[in-house]
Amino acid sequence: MSESNSSARGSFASNFGFLMAAVGSAVGLGNIWKFPYITGEYGGGAFVLVYLGCITLVGLPLLYAEVIIGRRGGRDILGALRTLTRQSGRLGTAISYLTGMMAVVASFLMLAFYSVVAGWTVYFFVLAVGAIPGVEFGNPDVFDTMSTTASTATICHTVFMLMTIGVVTLGVHSGIEFLCKTLMPVLFAILAAMLVYVGFTAELGQSLAFLFQPDFSKLGSSAVLEALGHAFFTLSLGMGAMVTYGSYLKEEKRVIRDSVAIALLDTAVALLAGAVIFAVVFAKEGLEPSAGPGLLFRTLPALFVEMPGGRFVAAVFFGLVVFAAWSSAISLLEVNVAYAVDEFKLPRWVAAGGIGLCVWGLGVACAIGVTVGEVTLQDGLDDLVSRYLLPIGGLLIAIAAGWFVLPADSLSGFSHLPRSGNALGIAWRFLIRFVTPVLVSVVILWQVGAFDSWLKAEEPPAVREGELADPAVKQ
Repeated sequence: MSESNSSARGSFASNFGFLMAAVGSAVGLGNIWKFPYITGEYGGGAFVLVYLGCITLVGLPLLYAEVIIGRRGGRDILGALRTLTRQSGRLGTAISYLTGMMAVVASFLMLAFYSVVAGWTVYFFVLAVGAIPGVEFGNPDVFDTMSTTASTATICHTVFMLMTIGVVTLGVHSGIEFLCKTLMPVLFAILAAMLVYVGFTAELGQSLAFLFQPDFSKLGSSAVLEALGHAFFTLSLGMGAMVTYGSYLKEEKRVIRDSVAIALLDTAVALLAGAVIFAVVFAKEGLEPSAGPGLLFRTLPALFVEMPGGRFVAAVFFGLVVFAAWSSAISLLEVNVAYAVDEFKLPRWVAAGGIGLCVWGLGVACAIGVTVGEVTLQDGLDDLVSRYLLPIGGLLIAIAAGWFVLPADSLSGFSHLPRSGNALGIAWRFLIRFVTPVLVSVVILWQVGAFDSWLKAEEPPAVREGELADPAVKQ
């Protein structure tokens, strides 16, 4: 890549900036309510152990593969793969184009419906600070009215998209890195402060027991599949975000360490959020945790207003949720912007504005409730991206990294490790070639319903209903 082109596309000024941006991409709405819920539903600490095993076998190998492909390729996901697989002839080129375009399309479609859900969090933050007169915070009917009122949902979606486009337009260093280096430490500080708060005002002990007390009797095949699927979806894999962020790295000697840190911090956010949320829920006698929007937008506001200083705490909490959604949305838009800048040489502001406008238009169609047949556009896009585009994209990346990228490139992140680097590189190459593709294929089969009849008898009904009700909950 020429010096001028490299300068035009930008880069992270520090490794910490990359780490915070990558963690911001991984931490999303699913961390706030889905992971804590399924952890308690499937055995608490026992489920966490299985989940960490799935992260090791699926999440980390793919995460490293995406980051190193971006770093060595130095371009968007299509350009990076095309560069690194050119020695593989037509088959390598075909894999590159298929993987790259699938990631670009997946991130585009995902942002369209994700921003609608994220817009709901913006609304509740504004409501919590008292800036929407005539609407009662804590009234469980507010969510239904807001989410089904086309004008309100569209305005919230528009505000969130403007926030996202604005940051991406500013560039990698001045926009993405600056924001994430600010937001992510604040997010962790807010979680820590809220943990202390619920320790004095709610049922933190019961919450921790719910999340961490192992119950191996609940670890059936459905729990393993849930852990496997979440290990894939939670790290923003299969949509090119980590490849794109990896392409802005200046060196690769910390890629292994950072990959482990991203996975651990992502899990830490989910568990901390769960501890806070369920401490609040258990403080109300007779309430049980539930998945989906009902927990976040109906139950929690009603409980916050009954707690000491609850209105202020609610504003802080929904501010945290907005942060998590915002950082993830930025990475989704950046995948498309990097593609437009690298492949078509568009100025960043043109790419961010033009692509953002297109995403906004599709999101408006989701917000106003457009239906395709008997399915809403929002649910249809969620189904398409979650069941097909992301897991298939992840499978293709594993195949490309394991079989088509030269070892000199794919193993370069291990060369900086002392002594153990060679052994770890061999282990990663085995995983990415043989183990990870098989397990991602299991995720694909699970997502398309191949195991439904087998799992029907043992799968908790609440989890099934929550899955169907949660657009964008996986990210």
